[in-house]
Amino acid sequence: MYLNNWSKIINTNYFSLRHHSPLPHGRGMGVGLLPSLTGGVWGWVFGLLIFTSCDNFSCPLNNSVESVYAFYAAERDDAGELITGRAVSIGDTLTVRAIDIDSVIANKLINASGMKLPMSYYNETDVLELLFTDTQNRTGRDTLWITKHNQHHWDDPSCAVHIWHTITDLRSTHNLIDTVVVSNPEVNYDGLENIQIYFRTSQESDEEATQE
Repeated sequence: MYLNNWSKIINTNYFSLRHHSPLPHGRGMGVGLLPSLTGGVWGWVFGLLIFTSCDNFSCPLNNSVESVYAFYAAERDDAGELITGRAVSIGDTLTVRAIDIDSVIANKLINASGMKLPMSYYNETDVLELLFTDTQNRTGRDTLWITKHNQHHWDDPSCAVHIWHTITDLRSTHNLIDTVVVSNPEVNYDGLENIQIYFRTSQESDEEATQE
């Protein structure tokens, strides 16, 4: 699978929060200024046409399409049903790899309470491997399967086309992950949370070991 099938490959542009503050909304990549136009009066006319074609903020500056993940501790009621867990940060080092292109898209996140990840342009399902490494260099792995519908989107005929996504299915392995939930299926550049990952707690692991 070609690299250009992915929105973008990022190794460092992720948020790692020690405090459980709300996820950023709409944070995106900066957009550079237009190059200088030359050519006398025709240059001015051409420049005026460019700025007029994108008037009234029809082309958003904040146009980075990323899926937003948030991390929670899995907590259950007496009936065993998952309840809204508390936000947590992962003490282990977390690396995320896109399996179809065998490329790291999030590299060695530390104390992360969430992450922003690109999605492939045209794959029906993205498969991501989450690798956890603790301070003693012990590792654990989980895999995510994110099935989605991809659609072209533009805010104005004069603006660049972007690929937006609608998540239609989500599943995972359950080594360190307890449950995954789609909180908002629409992946665009609004920066809202899309996926909640609930991790097993040490108390839950101890209870399972006792039952075994």
